[in-house]
Parts: sequence; C-alpha cells; structure tokens
Amino acid sequence: MTSQRGANTSETPGTGQDLAPLSGRFVAVLIDWIACLVLSYLIDWATGVRIELADVNQVPAGLFLLYYAFSLAVGTQTLGMALMRIACVSASDGGRLPLWRSILRALLLSLVLPALTALFHPYHRGLHDLAADSVMLRTGSGR
Repeated sequence: MTSQRGANTSETPGTGQDLAPLSGRFVAVLIDWIACLVLSYLIDWATGVRIELADVNQVPAGLFLLYYAFSLAVGTQTLGMALMRIACVSASDGGRLPLWRSILRALLLSLVLPALTALFHPYHRGLHDLAADSVMLRTGSGR
C-alpha cells in the first residue's frame, strides 16, 4: 500500500496504488447509507416491517451492516465505493476481506467514532481499518 505521496507504510508491502482520499471515503459511506435508508422506507411502505428501539426504526442500520459486510466479503466495493472509484482490500495481501473481517469493519464503521480516528492516522486508517486489517485504495484512472 502506498500513500498519496507515494511512500510505503511500515505495516504492509507496497502495491503501487494510492490511498483513497478521506473525502471520497466519506461520500461513499454517505451514498451507501442513503441507499439503505431508501430501501428501508420501501420495505416499511410495502410490508409495514419496522424494528424499533426507543421509537427509532433500526432497519436502516441493520440493512447497512448486512449490505456493507456482504459487499466487502463478496467483492471489494459497495455501490458508494464503486461510484467514488475506491476499494476496500486486505492490508496484508491486497485481496478481499474474509466475512468475519468485513462484519467487524462494518460494525465498527457503524459506530462512527472509529471512523473519525482516520483523521489522525498518518495513512488515514481508522480503528475500523486497523481492526479488520483493511485499507482503502483508489481504483481506475479517476482522480
């Protein structure tokens, strides 16, 4: 893995790719969250299914966890990541994340605070990335 400035991290071997910018990562999560909200409202409208805790519908959060974990376990991108041309890969080998690591990453990302720690890491890896041993890289030629 390399940084946007081209330096290799001490944690992983270099792959010759650049890290995804924080702005692109934020927009990708926002796209994914909005997609889960829309799907949740459609499910509620069509079936009336709502799972409430303290009068707050928990279906969007559950959908986000399932969708995000499944997307990273099957491939390396969610819809938001594909639109922003970024991918989430294993920091150790550059491949897909195993299911348990993608679930861990999705769960910690949902808590928001671990994601905010990416602001302070030199390679923009939040606690969710460190715990899941993942890294976000740019894909394609779009910069």
